[in-house]
Order: sequence, then structure tokens, then C-alpha cells
Amino acid sequence: MSQEIKQYILKNGLVLGGIYVALDIIKYVIGAEFFLNNYVSFATLLLAAIFPIYYLIQFKKSKNGLLDFRTAFSICTGILIASGFILLVFNIMLFNIIDSAFASELLDLTINTAVLQFELLGMSDEQISSAIEMIESEANFSPINMLKQFGFTIVGYTLFGLLVAVVTKKNN
Repeated sequence: MSQEIKQYILKNGLVLGGIYVALDIIKYVIGAEFFLNNYVSFATLLLAAIFPIYYLIQFKKSKNGLLDFRTAFSICTGILIASGFILLVFNIMLFNIIDSAFASELLDLTINTAVLQFELLGMSDEQISSAIEMIESEANFSPINMLKQFGFTIVGYTLFGLLVAVVTKKNN
């Protein structure tokens, strides 16, 4: 990978990571309910899809419309991984150093929301209890669990990068 591509990935990954951190600060200030808002989650997911595609297309234009698969994949996936890593570091600091009580508040709200949804689906009390135990074990905001979650996120970034690269590549 050329130095130009590495710099492009890093620059745009830092920008997207900064946007993610700013959004999380806004969500933090507004409250835990905003962290779980479906519209906010959808908007964040949309941003994660649109941002790397836009900058990939800009890079492609700068290369006279030619872009091989490897470069397209590297740029799209690299931007997402770089920005995700920045957000990971910020969230580890937020939930473990800055305000660990907020992590507990967020977990409680997640469980309460899930219980309401499970009851609407007609789940039995024992099914709900089992689901709550699973949520509590997976929603731990420890750095190790957050790193594990980031590992799964990288898989999603990679699959998205593959798809985008297939669609946007154009060889000479």
C-alpha cells in the first residue's frame, strides 16, 4: 500500500472518528436514553456507510476514475477501522475512567427496554430472565469486552469494504 493511500485512510479515518466522538459526547450529555434511540443508531450506521463511500469516490476521481479492487477495499475498510478504533478508545475512557456510573445507567436502561419488548412478544418470565442474564454478560463495558466487540465490528467493516470495493473498482 502506498504512502499516499495510508495518509488518505488515516486523515479520513480521523475525521470520521472525530465525528463519532462528537456524536457520543452529544449522546452522553443528552442522556442514556439517547444512546439507545433507534433513530440515532440508524443515523450513525448511515454515516458509517456514506462517509467511506464518499471519500472512496473522491479518491477514485483524483485517479481519473480508475481504482483497483485492493485500493478500494483498503480505503473503505481502513477508514472504518481507523474511525472505529478512535471511538473505541474514547468509549473505553468514557465508560471506565470518566463516568463508570453512566455505563451502569446505560445497562439498566438497556435491560428495562428489552424487558418491555420481551413482554410485548409474549415471552415467559424464565425466557426473559435468561435473556437478561445474556444481556448483562455481553453488555459489560470493560475494556476487554469492548475490544472483543470491536473485533466483531472489524468483521462487519471488512464485509462492507469488500462489497463497496466490488461495486466501485474500475481497472484500466
